Amino acid sequence: MDAPFTLPDLAFVRLRMTMRLLADARLPAHKGALFRGGFGYAFQRATCPEGCWGHARECASETICPYRWVFETPHPPGIAQLHNLQDVPRPFALRLPRDQRTSYRAGETLEFELVIIGRGLDYLPFFIFGFARLGEIGLGAGRSRARLERAEALEAWNPVGPVVYQDGRVVDLDTLPQIDGAAILARAQALPPDLRLSIETPLQVKVGGALIKQLELPALIRATAWRLDALATFHGGGPWQTNQRGLAEQAQAVAVEQVQVCWEEWERRSDHGAGPQKIQMGGIVGSAVLRAVPVALRAVLLAGTVANVGKASVFGNGVLAVEALR
Repeated sequence: MDAPFTLPDLAFVRLRMTMRLLADARLPAHKGALFRGGFGYAFQRATCPEGCWGHARECASETICPYRWVFETPHPPGIAQLHNLQDVPRPFALRLPRDQRTSYRAGETLEFELVIIGRGLDYLPFFIFGFARLGEIGLGAGRSRARLERAEALEAWNPVGPVVYQDGRVVDLDTLPQIDGAAILARAQALPPDLRLSIETPLQVKVGGALIKQLELPALIRATAWRLDALATFHGGGPWQTNQRGLAEQAQAVAVEQVQVCWEEWERRSDHGAGPQKIQMGGIVGSAVLRAVPVALRAVLLAGTVANVGKASVFGNGVLAVEALR
């Protein structure tokens, strides 16, 4: 008899962050690079001595600091799985506004969601103060200053939750609502088998080395399962012992209807490597109806709605939504 399906040993905390602008600002339409790049810069300056700034890979300390754990996670000893993976997934992801506004006035607020994953929760105060430091450094090319006003820990599947940071002070980190595999599976079992899947931000998933330009459910399931496995391996309770190929085979049997998908392009600038370069960040967005989705696939897709999926997940790409078909 087959063992019951379970998700990996991995927990998530969703924080809704509110930053209030202290000056007028011009910001990019796609804000993933602004927040991810600026946050990494600010996080290091909030957690590391000045001599390490910009030189973390040269650090000789045997103690792994919060910055190196979050942004340069080491391979765990004794685990051969994913040993060739060069870009270890970060224990966080961003979910950013979709309005693509570029002009803001002083006094307006920016709201976005920060998902902290697995052992990243050990460094939750550093995440909060990293974003507070980012506001002090300034946003956008004009370095418009902002204040991290509030952080709320959202309850599972709800847009509300307790305040954990308010106006420069950590309020309560002892009763954080978390989402784990058991909660995701329970919600998946409560959902009907007919679902609407929405891809809210560009999804980059490859099949045979090429980016998909249409919705391919087996490819989406494989990419989601791979991400969950990698996150659990590096930041959770260890590799996910499940048949990922079997999940993709189940996805092939799902009827996919009313597909409305298009390619949405955006790019970011990177100053790493040989010099400044533009990196394409586009992917597919849209929606589809999925018929007769097995519970295991419902659970994988729901986990993807929390963790983001595909390339540049940490930048806010690959945001999914799953709901019962109305």
